[in-house]
Amino acid sequence: MDRKKLTHWSPGGLFAACVVASWFIEASVAVAADWPHFGYDDQFTSYNRQEKTLNAQNVRYLEKKWGIGCDDGWFSVIFRSPAIYQNTLFTSSAGDCLRAYDARTGDLQWQHGDGNSGWAPQPVVCTDGTIAYMEGTIPTSLYGVRSADGKQLWKAPVGFDLGFEGAAYCVPTVDEARKTIYVVENLFIGDGKLFALSKQNGKVLWYMSKEKDKAAFRGNYVALKGAWVFATAVVPVSYSEADKIGRINSKTRKIEMYYDRPSPEEWYDIGGCTVCNDMLIVAYHDRDDVFRGKSILCAYNINSPKIVWSKRYTSSAVTGAVACNTTLKRIYVPTNPYLYAYDLKTGAEKWRYMGYDAIFSPSVANGVIYFLSDTNMYAIGESDKKKLFTFSLGYDAEYSTQVAVANGMVYFSGNGGDCDLYALGLRAVR
Repeated sequence: MDRKKLTHWSPGGLFAACVVASWFIEASVAVAADWPHFGYDDQFTSYNRQEKTLNAQNVRYLEKKWGIGCDDGWFSVIFRSPAIYQNTLFTSSAGDCLRAYDARTGDLQWQHGDGNSGWAPQPVVCTDGTIAYMEGTIPTSLYGVRSADGKQLWKAPVGFDLGFEGAAYCVPTVDEARKTIYVVENLFIGDGKLFALSKQNGKVLWYMSKEKDKAAFRGNYVALKGAWVFATAVVPVSYSEADKIGRINSKTRKIEMYYDRPSPEEWYDIGGCTVCNDMLIVAYHDRDDVFRGKSILCAYNINSPKIVWSKRYTSSAVTGAVACNTTLKRIYVPTNPYLYAYDLKTGAEKWRYMGYDAIFSPSVANGVIYFLSDTNMYAIGESDKKKLFTFSLGYDAEYSTQVAVANGMVYFSGNGGDCDLYALGLRAVR
């Protein structure tokens, strides 16, 4: 793939310098609080515990610093969330390639690839700066790209059949301890595979399939806990087939356990899972009316297949990824029009926030919950659900999108609104 070195004057200009007689809310960040991918970590908690700059007191001072595709008349949706690593933002959009921007100013650093003809998956950044990036539709290829300059390090030897929509939503999961990248081949019609690839050279280390392991795989990502991989598998139930979360031992490469499904066993499809401390949270959707009909949320101890507690939503489905504050031991469940806060262990409701429409995939950082809903980005207080800040998109939010919170700034898709992507930071106040 060709790479071009580019310069770019961002819409927001250079990040403001300190001036005499001004007090700046924004503090220097001693510890990097990067946002590596949609869901933040390999448990997909969407909880950035390293973020210390933005808080419930100063988040109201956020303002637009720069953006991508602002007022250009082009409709280009950025799915999921961008990745932020060492003050560089990485993203791609429909019909475009992977691009790297200065996360503070929006200056374009480099671009990689030929671009996606269909909807584009978002990159994932490893701790060593390697970017796991997927490009192309039917098949989709996985690339290793160096974050510093966009140089291609490797290309996986297999092409993944993710389909049109699956390519947009796919999130590779990185096991840093075992230097492994997991990709689910989520076939539109057929038997998907789970691939484990080397983070160092992209080679296939092992894979699982219906033919080999009596389980077909689906979903957009897997969650990790130590050496365990939590993946959605299609397996026989009653007189049919249905989704179950399987716990896979990455050392033995065997499925150790399937978690029980709610009743009726054959009726619901799995929408996603989050690992929160020693609990597994799974959202099941009514297969006849996904994202509009009924949902069931189930909580499991990761060491037992039994449901510990569950919640049934009869008028609105769970409308995105479930977030988890692992410190407070609390989860946040988005629906239409409520965001629910539950105790992790018991499922007891702590509070509910009422929006004007469906709430999508919340993010949590330093006492603030961020999400997109209706035509706005919202920030509310984690302790009291108080609305702290809103920002207009200029268009309806899309359910796959999530706010990335990193180093005193927030980033999110415009979903085809006034900008393709927004970057907000704290303004200076006198």
